Amino acid sequence: MSWKEFENENTETLIEYISWRANPEWAATAQDAFRAFCFRFQKDVVAKCRVICRNQQYHQDIADDLAQRTFERFWKYPKFDFKKRKTAKDVDTAVKLYLYGIAQTQLYNLRDEEENPSPYAGDEKPTDQLVEIDTTGMSAEQRKVIKEKYELIKKALERLSEKHRVVYCTYAYYQRPGVTMPRHLTKMLRDTLGLTQATIQFYKKQATDKITEYLAIYDLKYGN
Repeated sequence: MSWKEFENENTETLIEYISWRANPEWAATAQDAFRAFCFRFQKDVVAKCRVICRNQQYHQDIADDLAQRTFERFWKYPKFDFKKRKTAKDVDTAVKLYLYGIAQTQLYNLRDEEENPSPYAGDEKPTDQLVEIDTTGMSAEQRKVIKEKYELIKKALERLSEKHRVVYCTYAYYQRPGVTMPRHLTKMLRDTLGLTQATIQFYKKQATDKITEYLAIYDLKYGN
């Protein structure tokens, strides 16, 4: 079907179709309904975003990006409920107000990204490779210790499953102090390994505990 075939559907029906997006059998219908939905409200949302951005002294290009983000957010979470929009006289007006609220929130997110840019590029993927340690500038003795401990970490991981290794290595490679791991990466871990997030955290702790155990034995042996 073409999205134009949905042009005359009422807004509530379009939203219902959009909510079917996760069902492979109805994914195409959901996408066409979403296109019709965007076409119906695009002019109003873009105009509102330009007003919001102008009031905050943002360029028009930011406003257009904000409108795009607003619709993308609705596509991911089409949770509109007309019954909760008591101040609106009809569904279309209620939807506009709902989208304006999303736009305002997305502007806050844009501002936060400007002030606190993410260290992640968005192309991060699970890995089973240990992070290589840069020993530049270290003494021969320091490099020797680093190499021995690196080998111990590999041996500790060998005592666990491949899933443990992937979980540990992915977090070791990408996790940054004070920064949450990107959602797309944690989702890829869950999907790739077939684990829940709680199990992933449990595997991470098991791997960390095993490595700590091996390193503690090394430190005790050499008096470090």
